[in-house]
Amino acid sequence: MKNKQLTIVESACIITGYGIGGGVMAMPYLAQRNGCLMSLLILAAAFLASFILHVMIAELAVKSGGGSQIIEVFSRYLFQGKYKKVLTLAFFVIMALVLFTNLAAYISGAAEIISELLGISLWLSRLLFYAAAASVVLFGLKAVGVSEKLAVGVIFLLVGLLACFSMLHIQNPLPVNAGSITEGLAYFGMGMFAFSAFFSVPQAVSGLGGDGKKVRKAVFLGLLNNFILITVITVCALLSSAQVTEVAMIGWSKGIGSWAEMVGSLFTILAMLTTYWSISLALADIVEEQLKLSRRLCWVIATLPSLALTFAGLGGFMEFMRLAGGLIAILIALLVVPAFRKASREPGDSLLGRWSGGWMQILIIIAYVLMAVGNVVKI
Repeated sequence: MKNKQLTIVESACIITGYGIGGGVMAMPYLAQRNGCLMSLLILAAAFLASFILHVMIAELAVKSGGGSQIIEVFSRYLFQGKYKKVLTLAFFVIMALVLFTNLAAYISGAAEIISELLGISLWLSRLLFYAAAASVVLFGLKAVGVSEKLAVGVIFLLVGLLACFSMLHIQNPLPVNAGSITEGLAYFGMGMFAFSAFFSVPQAVSGLGGDGKKVRKAVFLGLLNNFILITVITVCALLSSAQVTEVAMIGWSKGIGSWAEMVGSLFTILAMLTTYWSISLALADIVEEQLKLSRRLCWVIATLPSLALTFAGLGGFMEFMRLAGGLIAILIALLVVPAFRKASREPGDSLLGRWSGGWMQILIIIAYVLMAVGNVVKI
């Protein structure tokens, strides 16, 4: 195990930062189609399922030594026999592609805002965001933890400011009618994606010295931050938006007033920045663990392909989000629960206690299968 490097709050903010970007911003657009009450119930179910799954990952990381990334965990508990190396390599390649797509989504989304805000070209905006996002990760876990804590604090302040002014600019009634099953699945899928911080949990375990109870607390606080932000942003965006847009802050800020567009742009850029930090840090650690290369080279491998993807003419913001969410759901649903079942046979107390039984494992698999479906259905 590594020595403790992070506080619980810093670890929680790394987890918050992972999901705070695109998923949170897409929620009001989908909530409008499902009604407030149904959206809240779906969101609560997504929060519970996500918390349990993330604590499962934490327990796996703790039992693997406190410093192992997800691929190494799966290599220990699932990939066995003569095909172990082949399976580990295949999973590494697949997961890297998923995370590259994730990172490209945030560069693409933030670049659109920066381009409009500063009046510069998209390609220059992509380069500027990449430089700001990737440079912090170069300095390692503690730098990312401190940066996430500061950024998440500013995000809460900005959302609080916008929420106060939203109450003075109410334009729409809250939607009450529940949507179709397809729309409910889409909301659930994006909600699960907004809570997703699978690959940041090992960073929390490592940064907290392998202390399972502290990690469990950090996971809860990290996901709770996102629950609060989703709820506040959704209600305020539905009430005050001139039009509820796919990236919620755009329509929300326009509904409040021109000054709020600047605040909204800053919020959105920070949200995408925190997510980029969390994901690229996790990917750099995974690359270093698997390829045994220098830290700087692993940093380049983890960040540069995402920039290249944004110049390849792939889909827009929502397409990036839903593709990445669906791919991650399939990976997690198929692998985490079986690995947890095997690890649970080892000595030691479970971080989930009575919530670690077979019935709960079945429900978690179902939840993540539904997430995968929700991220590919047409709405």
